[in-house]
Amino acid sequence: MAIVMISSLFQSGRKELAEALAKKTNWPVLSREELVDRAREQGIKIGRLEVAMIKTPNKSEKLAREKELYLAFLTSILCEKAREGSFIYYGRGGHLLLPGVSHRLRVGLSTPQEVRVDRTAQALGLSPDKAVSYLNEIDEDFDKWIRFIHRVDSRDPKNFDALFNLENIGLNNAAEILSNMAQMPEFMPTAVSQRMVDNHYLSAQSRLRLSLDERTSAADLQIHADNGVVTVTYPPHQEQFRGHIPAVLADLKGCREIQCTMAETNILWIQERFDPTSENYKQIIQLSQRWGAAVELMRLIPPGEGEDATLANTDSDRAFSRRTCGRPYDGGVEDEEPETIYNDGGLYRTKEDLLGLGRFGGLHTVCGGYSSILERVQGNGQYAMVVIGDMFLSKGQSARTRQTRELALNIRDRLKAPVITADEMKSQLLFGKKQAVTMLVFFAVIVCIYYTVFSHQPVLFNFLSGSLHQNYVWLSPLVLFCFIPLIAYLWGTVTGLALKIINID
Repeated sequence: MAIVMISSLFQSGRKELAEALAKKTNWPVLSREELVDRAREQGIKIGRLEVAMIKTPNKSEKLAREKELYLAFLTSILCEKAREGSFIYYGRGGHLLLPGVSHRLRVGLSTPQEVRVDRTAQALGLSPDKAVSYLNEIDEDFDKWIRFIHRVDSRDPKNFDALFNLENIGLNNAAEILSNMAQMPEFMPTAVSQRMVDNHYLSAQSRLRLSLDERTSAADLQIHADNGVVTVTYPPHQEQFRGHIPAVLADLKGCREIQCTMAETNILWIQERFDPTSENYKQIIQLSQRWGAAVELMRLIPPGEGEDATLANTDSDRAFSRRTCGRPYDGGVEDEEPETIYNDGGLYRTKEDLLGLGRFGGLHTVCGGYSSILERVQGNGQYAMVVIGDMFLSKGQSARTRQTRELALNIRDRLKAPVITADEMKSQLLFGKKQAVTMLVFFAVIVCIYYTVFSHQPVLFNFLSGSLHQNYVWLSPLVLFCFIPLIAYLWGTVTGLALKIINID
């Protein structure tokens, strides 16, 4: 029993290959188009997701929840099919679904550009040049879709088990190869992979229930299922949903236990601009995962910047504020009309990535100097830590450093919480290459010191209590006074870094 998942941007190639393989194996075929139609029947707004992704509007938590609902629906259907036996699925990025299931065969297709151009020109009545332009736009939109839904590069070869160039191999031969590959031991189901399918199915069913129930549809939840145990984690600012989650999942088939937990704490991250590919973001995620914390974002828009921009104001205190930023309301993602594109400083991309990781803890945008930040954080919540990232970017380096320190001191006084800069976080809380080198060097110095001490015992005793000590009584206390703190510092540094490796702060 195997799952063959055929993916390509051009629809005809994947469809023909799936049909050719089905003739050889007699396995049922399932297409993305079929699943999308069924999703629309369930009220999932696929069209709005696609339009929002292409136009890059002001996306909200609600849009991210709809994406998770869409993925849960696809996963649920595919898992049902996998439980019944072997099947073939073809679509845009089906190879990225059911992660961790070893008996899925992920197939990628590459269709000759000339063939695509000819077919597109004939189907749409376009000239070759216009067909090329049309296909380039379509490919770009599909790439955006894959990144939006799965957060990966659609063309990354490491996500495929087999890649076929249909310019060099016929469909029947490709189908024959896939039929043989599907019988290989590497793609045979095991107890572990079958359990992974069950876990995906239970997790997807839980997501569907919680997303479609009006009591919990507005919650940002991280859901994980393992051997019948469903763990639902919610951010601290959404504790009001805690009582409804067990009730919604009460009679879920296959669920023998429900664990409903809140993210242990919040980390407040303050910056002027955010980037989910930055080093700061990677460090914040590493720290939040170690602490089981949600990450709350706060963006400062400096005075004089962005007054003419257009931002959407949602119904949340964590959203952009017209009162604070002086920006008009554009109706958000509910509108089907074209929406204004604006520069939000990378907030949505970062928020969407945090939502996908189950680490999103809220969002604030404030305008003005850092006094605006102090007003906003006053009494806003309990934080395990406040991280100040890239701030005061229009200033010189010395002014940036000074103002960042002033901001850190003021926030520490207001919140009574630890405040740290991004640079300090890397050096003090996280373990990286620099810390590894430091630990090894310090450990080597300690070994050398101890080796020297134990291999020169007569000289040492003479220095401490012998003739040398009697001639220079003051010297040995002075050396010990310096030596003991040095050893303590070296050993404390080594043990502290070693504890970081095992995530103990």
